[in-house]
Amino acid sequence: MPQSSPQTNLYLHRTNVVIQHIRENLTEDLSLGALAQVAGFSPFHFHRLFKSITGETVADTVMRLERAAALLRASPGLSITEAAFECGFQSAPVFSRAFKKYFGLSARRWDRQSLLQNSKNGQVLEGFPRYTLESLSGLAKNEFDVSIRTLPAQRLAYIRVYDSYSQFSRVVEAYERLIGWYSGRGGKVAQTTLYGMSQDDPEVTPLHLCRFDWCLQVPDHWKAEGEVSVIDFPECQVVAIRCVGDLRKEDKALQYLFRYWLPRSRYQPANLPSMEIYHRQPAELGWETFDIDCAVPIVAL
Repeated sequence: MPQSSPQTNLYLHRTNVVIQHIRENLTEDLSLGALAQVAGFSPFHFHRLFKSITGETVADTVMRLERAAALLRASPGLSITEAAFECGFQSAPVFSRAFKKYFGLSARRWDRQSLLQNSKNGQVLEGFPRYTLESLSGLAKNEFDVSIRTLPAQRLAYIRVYDSYSQFSRVVEAYERLIGWYSGRGGKVAQTTLYGMSQDDPEVTPLHLCRFDWCLQVPDHWKAEGEVSVIDFPECQVVAIRCVGDLRKEDKALQYLFRYWLPRSRYQPANLPSMEIYHRQPAELGWETFDIDCAVPIVAL
């Protein structure tokens, strides 16, 4: 695989910093000029740069809409107005117009369970069954054991995979590069924790725009290098299900957590990505079976 230039890596790092800034500052100024300042580029240059790396324009409204949709789906008691303000919209009418324009359906008419299909892409996750609430209700007793625990604050090194659903080989190759980078710096894979973090909800975000991060816990003094970025990930509570199986098993667990367990709990999703916490390396198991915790960061209602 061709080596990235130092300039390309710098652009990638700055883009990742901006995406993280958007996630952490949904109620702040997310205009093109403000985000370009965070990135350290001129607004015109940054707009073209951001689109070339992520495949989309600097669409902060879309990011806010996707976050609001995820909150509404996981929290049936949350009002549309509360979701709008939580995600940085100045008023409920502004949010409602943007929601209908983007999803082709008004927020009030959405039942919060049906798949949201963006009017521009008609997205469907093929091959993964959509479970009924009745079938999900029996999983806790028969299949899934849900636990809640606290993850400590930690420094993570990561490689971000854009358009992560189109080619699985792209995800595997990114994993191999991250493991190679970590081992090359003297890290022992058996002594760290591997995370897979989904930055987007594939039921809301167009599949070609979904991003996936491979992350490894690293010492606090390690710095970004090449295509590898670093982040200080905060302490958080997670709700988790141990999954040993294929991607369908993981999808079932996530449907259970988001569609059944969370709406009936005292928690809502935190403003952090859902994650896979690996008990065994995927390369060890051949990339068809996985041994992971499916985990969702949570906060009290």
